[in-house]
Amino acid sequence: MEVLLINRPTHVCKTRALLALILLMWVPMEVMAGTENATHLSTRPSSLNIGALFTLNSVIGRAAKPAIYAAIDDVNSDPSILPGTKLNVILYDQIAVNFLELLKVFPETPF
Repeated sequence: MEVLLINRPTHVCKTRALLALILLMWVPMEVMAGTENATHLSTRPSSLNIGALFTLNSVIGRAAKPAIYAAIDDVNSDPSILPGTKLNVILYDQIAVNFLELLKVFPETPF
């Protein structure tokens, strides 16, 4: 009798870990730690957008895109991770997007 072990590709696990790290750095520290003024109540946003810029038509891009979407689905399906907040991803092809187009999408980001 043969036993088959199914392993996930390491790039999927690494991509999920990287996405989780970015998410943890993205959420404001006041919301996570509660260090704001006690009279001011902070609320979580109803949605959180994460932008990803890489070459979609490459080996890495074709592998990373489904991994990122799988990680987003995992986060959104577990209400204990981001209660009341939906995580979204905005993917851009590095070849097709120029810097000025990014400024239109993320005008509040200080570049």
